[in-house]
Amino acid sequence: MTTIISFIIVLGVLIFIHELGHFLVAKYSGVGVEKFSLGFGPKIFGITSGETEYRLSLLPLGGYVKMVGESATEAISEEDKLRSFNNQPVLNRAAIVAAGPIMNLVLAAVLLPIIFMIGIQLPAYLEKPVLVGYVAPGEAADKAGIKAGDAVATIDGHPIRDWEEFLEEFALNPGRQMKAGVVREGQMLHLEIVPDTSEKTGVGYGGVYPPMKPLIGDVSEGYPAKAAGIQAGDLIISVDGKPLVHWAELEGIIHKSGEKKIFVVARGEETLTFEVTPKFNEDANVFLVGIARKEDYVVRKYGLFESIGKGYDAGLEMTERLYLVVKGLVAGQYSLKTLGGPIMIAQVAGKAAETGLAEVLSLMAFLSLQLGIINLFPIPVLDGGHIMFFGFEAIKGKPLSERFMAVCQQIGIVLLIGLMVLVTYNDLLRIFGDKIAAIFG
Repeated sequence: MTTIISFIIVLGVLIFIHELGHFLVAKYSGVGVEKFSLGFGPKIFGITSGETEYRLSLLPLGGYVKMVGESATEAISEEDKLRSFNNQPVLNRAAIVAAGPIMNLVLAAVLLPIIFMIGIQLPAYLEKPVLVGYVAPGEAADKAGIKAGDAVATIDGHPIRDWEEFLEEFALNPGRQMKAGVVREGQMLHLEIVPDTSEKTGVGYGGVYPPMKPLIGDVSEGYPAKAAGIQAGDLIISVDGKPLVHWAELEGIIHKSGEKKIFVVARGEETLTFEVTPKFNEDANVFLVGIARKEDYVVRKYGLFESIGKGYDAGLEMTERLYLVVKGLVAGQYSLKTLGGPIMIAQVAGKAAETGLAEVLSLMAFLSLQLGIINLFPIPVLDGGHIMFFGFEAIKGKPLSERFMAVCQQIGIVLLIGLMVLVTYNDLLRIFGDKIAAIFG
């Protein structure tokens, strides 16, 4: 029930804000609005105020604002011509269409600072002194001579108070030689380290981790660990006979091979053994079993001005990630199987609601930002496609032909329906993938 209610609230707010943008600018431009609908299809109920019917419709995956004279083939009276959408100057029509996605961007810009003021959850280790729990073999920290048990005190002579500062130094200095002051068995050592550079993000990293027990916090649907019977709360003792003391050791064992693995875990007073065959993930390009580490979190709150800056940075980061994902999908770097739809949104919304208000608002801001940006893409059916046509009209000095517009719209509708079918299929495959595989072998 929490999942359904959260999904309706999150999606309802996004749709309402989007359609409200179209509605307000249409009214401001003098265009008559006949219907303001949340949802598509048959009407559940509606209230008429003035000339506008405000309605709630059956299918909750969108909404619409029906304006006077919106279609060129629509018959309207002489009196209504001045109030019709198509009678407006090109700039007015473009503004009405653009107002929807812009309102989504505004919503994200408002929500992000509020989220930081309410307080965001951060891994608890970020606020702890830098005591090294594990060093990945062959990576920057290992090459520099850093070992598990070392305490990092300084970088380039500057005191390092916690893991957040330490990781930030790595992230901001990819490929640059730094001097780390490390305390080992009571002695101060000065080691030279050059952070590696992430191919995906361009930031630096060193392959050094805080102490992390191999304790499972979550088990994903549709992955082998869930099917095998592994549960959240299990402590991994060994894999294929190799004892584990740190979570990061799993990466070298699981990611590179799809061969069957023998997991030995502690569950309460019991010791259990499971056979798990990792599943290849095309997006990450590695083998996965579908487990996530149990993480301890702290809530950190920020002041108004700091929250505005943090919100701005978070918005930019989300935009960059969306650009990289779209670029990767077009270039074939990412699989279409990674796309999610309404079912996935509902699941994430439900989990966010269980975590707290800040998580729900974070999801809403993230989706609103994506909705705003994607809707501005110059694709027929989307708002950006209409704006593109208005641009062509402004250049030509006359409207585009009805036949051309109709064909473009039909192509856009087919693409949109195809995308909806694909993401829904992906959602169902994530949930029932193992059952389908078992049926068909």
